[in-house]
Order: sequence, then structure tokens, then C-alpha cells
Amino acid sequence: MFTFTPLRPADLPRLRLWLAMPHVRAWWGDPDTGIREIRRLMASDWAEPMLVAWQGRQIGYLQAYDAAVAAPGGDAEPGSFGIDLFIGEPSYVGKGLGTAFLGAYTDRLLKGGRALRILARPARLNHRAVRCLEGAGFHPLDDDCGPLLAMAKDRPGL
Repeated sequence: MFTFTPLRPADLPRLRLWLAMPHVRAWWGDPDTGIREIRRLMASDWAEPMLVAWQGRQIGYLQAYDAAVAAPGGDAEPGSFGIDLFIGEPSYVGKGLGTAFLGAYTDRLLKGGRALRILARPARLNHRAVRCLEGAGFHPLDDDCGPLLAMAKDRPGL
């Protein structure tokens, strides 16, 4: 149903267009800054930036990363991954596909033994992102991150 393909330099123009779309830019900020950060992730050995396709059509972006490496000295425990995503194609927004691909990817990451916990920090006011994460099995943490909402999805049985 969904495929996750490692991001290549040739994919950056598509990603730049998506980052410039109002429904993405509202939460991801300046597209040029976003592309610089994504390039940094592409060059790392601790992050997986990916294009997401549904039924053969590229619809969005997902990045997973080792949370302890991404923010050394932070509160992420070993075995924790961070995750960020968006649906880039406007015609696919609001159809539940973000929740579906996030759930599929995070279930695979947790059940495959690579992660003990997956963390996300959407803007508290980004109600669509919060609902997406909740639908994919994330729960809020008792953590005051100001304008961000700390959320986690844990390996079953922990």
C-alpha cells in the first residue's frame, strides 16, 4: 500500500515545491531553511529522510532519526527515534493517509526491534498533526514543551 523510498538529491525540487505550499509552510516554515535541514539529514548516518508513495504516487515526506544523536544531552533515551512528516500533495490532505502511513512505518520500526519509543513534537495548534499522531497510536507525554506537544508511541509490551 505505502512505499518509503530514501530521499535522493533529484527529489529535492519536488520537496521544495511541497515545502512552499501553504498547508506545509504554515508548520515547516521557510522552504529554503527546510531544504538545508533535509540536506543535513541526508548526509547523516543517523537519519532516514524518505518520500512516501501511495498506490505508486508520491504524496509526502517522512523523516525518522535517532533522537539521542539528533539532540545530544536531551531527554531521549537510547532506542528512541524522532519522526516528522507531511502530506505534500494538497489533494491527499485530510483523507487519513498521513495517519495510515505513519502508523504503518512506526509499527514496522517498533515491532522490528529498531526502536523502543518514537517521539514527535507537533505544534500544539497544529490540530491536524496532533490528530494524525493520535490516530497512529501516539499519546501525549507529561512534558511542557511550550508551543510544542511532546508525544510518544511505545513498543507494545513496554
